[in-house]
Amino acid sequence: MSKLTWLFDRATPRFGQISVWLLLSFALVLALTPIEFDAGPRSEHPATVFSWLPVDLIRNPIFFTCVRVVLMASVVLWATRIWIPVSCWLTVISFTLMWSLRMENLTNGAHIFNVTNMLLIIHAMWFHFYRREIKGSIVRGTFWEQKSYPRWVFWLSVFYLGWFHSLAGFTKLSCCGPGWGNGTSLQLWVNLFGWKASPFAQLILFDSRLTAVLQTGALVIECLSILAVLHWSARYLVGLGLFGFYVGVLGTFVTFGFHFNAILVALFLLPTDRLLGLQFEQCGLLEPSNESLGP
Repeated sequence: MSKLTWLFDRATPRFGQISVWLLLSFALVLALTPIEFDAGPRSEHPATVFSWLPVDLIRNPIFFTCVRVVLMASVVLWATRIWIPVSCWLTVISFTLMWSLRMENLTNGAHIFNVTNMLLIIHAMWFHFYRREIKGSIVRGTFWEQKSYPRWVFWLSVFYLGWFHSLAGFTKLSCCGPGWGNGTSLQLWVNLFGWKASPFAQLILFDSRLTAVLQTGALVIECLSILAVLHWSARYLVGLGLFGFYVGVLGTFVTFGFHFNAILVALFLLPTDRLLGLQFEQCGLLEPSNESLGP
């Protein structure tokens, strides 16, 4: 049998359901946040997957309100495990469209919901492929006891978090080279956009050489984030580094909105899985599980 069968080992859905509820709470935050219509001239390059929509539709407040309502309704349905997997995919599509509309109507934006978006897709896949078992356990009243949360959902979430941050690091290197972490650029950002009274900001502004060490260290952590898939110990080390990085970012640039990424890093890359009792076991005719990635 294939050595990859360990990916189909299962656990009770406690960790997975908590993850879904957390992601859905982020979706509600997006749905309830007012849109900012601050669009300049249209770019020749697509900004989002929905850039192909007519400009009149993208900038139509009524259309935005309709998407907002659909997103809120689908979030409630998925959170209560009603009409699955349709409610799952409706949430994914409306969430993606909602964020795309925001980005299409701004002159600049940040990647604060990319991780949430992709993890929603991964967890929608879980509910889609295991819909019969999940629906059956709901009818029987055994949802929390039945092992329906597969390891591949957890592993794919870890992989994406590692890939996302490593891609960010290597993109900086490809565009600017090692000189990206010179310290000066970070000091300029703090002066322009940071909360200067913050202890983190004061540390950054204190000396450019120290700032260069901090900035280069953050770059190294980002580039090495993909190593989180190799072993649970590597995952925890990467998680600790990334979470520390986000604490520094959020303590300096308080309005940048990376809180969602920080919370998801803590959930999937720190020992939160052990705290929540996540334990995978082989099910059916599966080979013994490989414990290098799981708890």
